[in-house]
Amino acid sequence: MSADEVVVLFGSALLSILCWGAWFIRPTFVRRFAGPGTGRLLLYLAPLVAAALLFLVLRTVSAHDVRDDPRYLAFYLVLGAAWIGVGIRSLPLAGVSARDDVVERGNVSAATVVAGAMLAITLCYAGGNIGDGPGWWVVVFSAGLSTLGLFVAWMLLEALSSVSESVTIERDVAAGVRLAAFLVAAGLILGRSVGGDWISAEATVADFAAAAWPALILVAVAALLERWLRPTPDNPRPSVSAYGLIPALLYLSLAFYQISRAGTVA
Repeated sequence: MSADEVVVLFGSALLSILCWGAWFIRPTFVRRFAGPGTGRLLLYLAPLVAAALLFLVLRTVSAHDVRDDPRYLAFYLVLGAAWIGVGIRSLPLAGVSARDDVVERGNVSAATVVAGAMLAITLCYAGGNIGDGPGWWVVVFSAGLSTLGLFVAWMLLEALSSVSESVTIERDVAAGVRLAAFLVAAGLILGRSVGGDWISAEATVADFAAAAWPALILVAVAALLERWLRPTPDNPRPSVSAYGLIPALLYLSLAFYQISRAGTVA
């Protein structure tokens, strides 16, 4: 490994320890938590699912010198752990906080959104690892594009529908399921949009613009549904199946259709 890779590895390892140490330890010091299992289980299981997903991508469709070399496999796993950890700490920008809404207030709907956001950030980072490239900075550049796109899509949805109010104030679980699925679907599209062999930064940006635009359609569909399906005085607790799972399947179907058209499953 080169000197810069060693520096990135140790920096990523330090960030990972700080982020994930706090993630798993902090809830044990908070008396009030989400029920006897649901919210807490989501927060603890999501990182494990994210790690398994990232390992699968790295082991199968990353650069040949990564998938066949345990040192570089570990390198990009640690870099990914730091990437996802920092990304999760940015969720309050979009109106949902793992610490405030889940750990302190026991909001199961918010826990669902946090878990979905974690998987979405993982997909964005994983997409940056797909294909051959000259070094770690290529992954950072590509994953940066897709992750930024994810937060832009989320904040656009928030501006159009104020979905965070249904999650954090109304505590509507159906809204949490919809938003989590929206994020995963956007992560699939945006992660796919940066996947492929590296040519240049300009080519990557051009490919991203050409492949990421369906995320805007996803935003428009989700904004319309949020205005229609949000809780009302006559229906303060909408059905999770009808108001949550069915729209979630729609979002994911749109995403899988888009990436299948592109010929790659992210």
